[in-house]
Amino acid sequence: MFTNGQHAAWHHVLGLCKLHEGETAIVLGAQGVDTRYRAIALQVARERGAAAAYLEVENANRLPSTALAALRDADFVVDLSHSHDPEIRRLAPYGTRTLVVLEPPEILERMLPCEADKGRVEHAQACIRASKSMRVSTAAGTDFEVRLGELSGNCQYGFSDEPGHWDQWPGAFVTTYGNEGSANGTVVIAEGDMIFPQKEYVRTSITLRIEGGYIRAIEGGVDAMLLKATLDSYANPEVFAVSHLGWGLSRNSRWDALGFYDKKDIEGQDGRGHYGNFLFSTGPNVSGGGTRRAPLHLDIPLRDATVWLDDRQVVKAGEVLAPEQRA
Repeated sequence: MFTNGQHAAWHHVLGLCKLHEGETAIVLGAQGVDTRYRAIALQVARERGAAAAYLEVENANRLPSTALAALRDADFVVDLSHSHDPEIRRLAPYGTRTLVVLEPPEILERMLPCEADKGRVEHAQACIRASKSMRVSTAAGTDFEVRLGELSGNCQYGFSDEPGHWDQWPGAFVTTYGNEGSANGTVVIAEGDMIFPQKEYVRTSITLRIEGGYIRAIEGGVDAMLLKATLDSYANPEVFAVSHLGWGLSRNSRWDALGFYDKKDIEGQDGRGHYGNFLFSTGPNVSGGGTRRAPLHLDIPLRDATVWLDDRQVVKAGEVLAPEQRA
């Protein structure tokens, strides 16, 4: 049973997604994956006048051709499976709007998106697209830079309102990908920063030495040892590559949220989208237009970072500068 607040939240978000009468909506689930939102997603979609149906697949990461055909024909998809099949991101040319929903109800309500989130994210994305370089520093010792322009980036603002757009409720952040081989410097994952998908706070700082777009050394104590063991276990050099880079723009996120939930019950949008964080990641770059695939992708939110685009400071010690402007 869902509360009035949860019902109102779903109406608010599907309203932001512009779901309306005459459209077709599919709620996508997978065997063995939590589908607690199946009923409310179908109910609210129908209350908004859409023809809504539930589609369950055996493996969300290997979508069958029949399922893909149905998704391509739909106007709107609520993805409860968090499919990592690359085809889910290839719905854009068909105009399908896709919204992933995974977090617990109280996080969905607390991090309820609004139009201002989209404004901040689109402004940040425009600033990145106009820049040729990004540099990041922290008091903990991060001093890292990368060239920009060869690959595209992604933006997430919590709702999917435009044809072909993929998004996730909740969370707001902007990312880009560096030019191949251009990332160099040092990234320090300080105590209290996070690593996903481990969904853990770092207890002992980790220093990453980066050269030519790849992590060449991992230094530190027990957390560094564990991270290196994880990456080494894949026996694939691409897991050491620098992937997407950006910063969080969710004003109603909580850095401490990860500590209040069992790992299986939380996806981590508080950390990834935390306002003013720097989101460093490793692994593939295919979603930015690159060709690099990797069997592991890490998201690593860093607190209190300072970020420059070319010679313009856009984040100062975790404070986003001019966040409401549109370029």
